[in-house]
Amino acid sequence: MRCTAALRSASGALAAAAMLGAAAAQAEPAPAPPGAAQAEPAPAPPRAAQAAWTAAPPERARREVAWDPRWPRFRVSEYVATGLLAATAFGTLAIPPSEGRWTAVNGFDGSARAALRIQSDRQREAARDASDLLLTLMTNHLAVDALLVTWWGHGRGSVAWEIAMIDIETLAFNAALNGVVAGLTSRERPYRAGCTGPEEQQDHDCRGSKRYRSFFSGHSSTAFTAAGLVCSHHAHLPLYGGGAPDALACAASLGTAAAVATLRVVSDQHFATDALTGAAVGALTGFGLPWLLHYRGGAPASTSGRAPRGDGVSIGFVPAPLGGYLVGRF
Repeated sequence: MRCTAALRSASGALAAAAMLGAAAAQAEPAPAPPGAAQAEPAPAPPRAAQAAWTAAPPERARREVAWDPRWPRFRVSEYVATGLLAATAFGTLAIPPSEGRWTAVNGFDGSARAALRIQSDRQREAARDASDLLLTLMTNHLAVDALLVTWWGHGRGSVAWEIAMIDIETLAFNAALNGVVAGLTSRERPYRAGCTGPEEQQDHDCRGSKRYRSFFSGHSSTAFTAAGLVCSHHAHLPLYGGGAPDALACAASLGTAAAVATLRVVSDQHFATDALTGAAVGALTGFGLPWLLHYRGGAPASTSGRAPRGDGVSIGFVPAPLGGYLVGRF
């Protein structure tokens, strides 16, 4: 029996004693028969009991991270689909570029490029590197929520596995879709005007098929896919305790995704329509796929919390290198 259970029992006993003592003190004494000795009034409850009742208010309902039984778990078909999507994403890298397939620039993209593009080569490179760094932080945030917060922090290994597989599946879908569209449309990137002279003397961005993969922005779509996943998980599971912390995680992810998309335009890596299309596709993927396949019909985090039962019994399994351990609370 854990120390928390013992402390809870002790405080409950003191609280009960205080309540009984207060009731006895407030009750009117029964009239004594004639000639009988007058009964002494009931003693007041001890001050220690009163202090214990005042200092130990009823425990608040604690929101637990648990997989709703109405949410489908990751299916065998999804494992197969995830593998196929990942293979497709890698396979699209072999699509040969088409130099003259899409080179026209519409008026909106031209005006946005003129207004947002950074003029300095060094600053454009810094903006490009910043977009790479922010995107890396966003994908790492997904791993932290699944492994550190859910598995290690809350001790919910099975829930962490579901979250991680949903993340991998959704990111693989986005990568495959982006690779197919970018390879087939072969839109030339905005910096094409600087790709002059012999190829061996050109900038690295000008060489290979990367120059013809502007539509739609993979950084923007991946960033908004990751943001949608963060918002989806935190809306249905109180990973940070529920309420404002989980809402803040969602808002911060959306803001970071918007910064990634903007940096792709100011660094002259994409046109504005590339970034906007990528943001729309990523948001639909990150919010829609987890809801469609798993979270649809379940209870949100705001209604899933319940007060812990002091007399409950819980048993769990902790994996170990040579087997595992059964742990429980009684």
